Amino acid sequence: MQCTAYIKKHRCLIVALIVIALYLAPFYILGENTPTRVWDNLDSNIVWFTTLTDSGQLFSPMDATIPQVMNGIPRNSFGSDFNVIQWLYLFFEPYTAYIINLTLMHLVAFIGMYLLLWRILPKEDSRFIVVGVSLAFALLPFWPPGGLSVAGMPLLLYAFLNIRDGHWSLFDWAIIGFMPFYSIFAYSGFFVLVALSIFWLYDLATTRKLNLGFFLAIGLLCLVYCLVEYRLIFSMFIDTGYVSHRMEFVQVPTDFWSALKTSVGNFFLGNVHAPSLHTYFIGLSVAFAALILLINKKRCDILLVLVGLCAVISLFYGFINSEYLFFYQEFSLFQGFQLGRFHWLHPLLWFVIFALALKIIYSNLRYGKQIAVLLLTLQIVLLFTCAYGCIGGEYQYGGPGLLLTDQLSWDEFYSPELFDEIDNAISLPKESYRVVSIGMHPAVSQYNGFYTLDSYQVNYPLDYKHSFRKIMEKELAKSEKNQVYFDSWGSRCYLFVSELENNGYMNTRENSKPIQNLEINSEALYDMGGRYIFSAVEILNYKDNNLELVDVFENDSSPWKIWLYSVKSNQ
Repeated sequence: MQCTAYIKKHRCLIVALIVIALYLAPFYILGENTPTRVWDNLDSNIVWFTTLTDSGQLFSPMDATIPQVMNGIPRNSFGSDFNVIQWLYLFFEPYTAYIINLTLMHLVAFIGMYLLLWRILPKEDSRFIVVGVSLAFALLPFWPPGGLSVAGMPLLLYAFLNIRDGHWSLFDWAIIGFMPFYSIFAYSGFFVLVALSIFWLYDLATTRKLNLGFFLAIGLLCLVYCLVEYRLIFSMFIDTGYVSHRMEFVQVPTDFWSALKTSVGNFFLGNVHAPSLHTYFIGLSVAFAALILLINKKRCDILLVLVGLCAVISLFYGFINSEYLFFYQEFSLFQGFQLGRFHWLHPLLWFVIFALALKIIYSNLRYGKQIAVLLLTLQIVLLFTCAYGCIGGEYQYGGPGLLLTDQLSWDEFYSPELFDEIDNAISLPKESYRVVSIGMHPAVSQYNGFYTLDSYQVNYPLDYKHSFRKIMEKELAKSEKNQVYFDSWGSRCYLFVSELENNGYMNTRENSKPIQNLEINSEALYDMGGRYIFSAVEILNYKDNNLELVDVFENDSSPWKIWLYSVKSNQ
């Protein structure tokens, strides 16, 4: 009887946890055959974690280098020693670490939003809203390398609100102390600190009270971030021994209408790295709630403030790089730093707004509960089925959406069996030569242990960028798109080919087309240690570039067909 009563009382929670389990189940059932997000995931962050782990230099000093990448890239180009995700890759196999991280993100997202909303909407009759909105938030396609940068925000805000009101426990302080270990300072941490500081200043101005506990909590979060990200702090304020390629970032300021268009798009559609997916049913709920308040001549100040805050954040996102605010780029501290990332707060704000809107609908209409349940169900179905894929953008899908996406699987993208064949054909120690890729991400080669001259890195020496550019100077001259992309940004230090500019690094067997007239400086490539080219497309004039075709590799389990070329010296 007690068990039955417990299940009945907590049935909403139990159903929500079952839905989350079903959403995550394909990752465990399909294993490395699970379709996996490539962009800013398999092509970069996953390999950064594995490369740093395999190098054995996780805790190396500032001047250490990682020899597998770019002829010895500085250790500081990689992430913190104390990042939870990095530690998962240290103790588990890469794919196992990946799904553990995903599981933790979605569970913490649910728990955090549940605690936060139960604090905001404490009445028992709001339970279905609290559980439903928490479930919807937990089903967001969070960016996997971000950890708790977005998924943990509700839990963090819950802890800060408890401390702010003086009803804190050690658990609240533990949450604040832990969060920097499992989130990214440059993406969300800095902006959360700014938002909390403004919140504290608002309290100070309106209550004339210092609220020392709230202030110390903000200080604790800032201090732990500084300790965790000590390599980043060192790179920003102390000589690192090299000039970063980020110093050559060039961003053209936008005009008023372009900035406004960006702002409007961000407000209604959100951002792929911090998705809120509020466009349809959350937006409809807010409009419905606003109409109810207008007709009944009621007010909900908190709803108005939060929607207004979302609008201000979107305007800031759109205009920060406009001709009106672009002067901030003149400060070296902000060179290459994206100051508009306050929009990473949007998922938290929009789902709190969603809960408030549903509460208004439920409390003010005869059939309000049925309407609220319908809107909540539609949002959950949208997220669980990944139907939002039609909006555009690349996400890490879950649930049944994994069965409908055309994304490559983990195993397909990295194709370890195929690259084992290539390694056997070369039959040399991998550290004795360097490779570059054409028509595919160099992350594929890196994951399989090859030493690459090309890479996707957010921070590396500027002089290396200039040296690498010599290899493809003629190819860049033939493509303004590639030239601007590399010269004004350059984080993708790839061997760009003009004939592939529209499908540069995902040339699988199905969409591969041969290169008619490649023009690279093979001598510059050879001088940098480049001995082989892994090309996902055939190079018809390879002899004109001092290349020799070694063999062609393909198998049924890989989407790639690799032409292996050796690089000959002119001397």
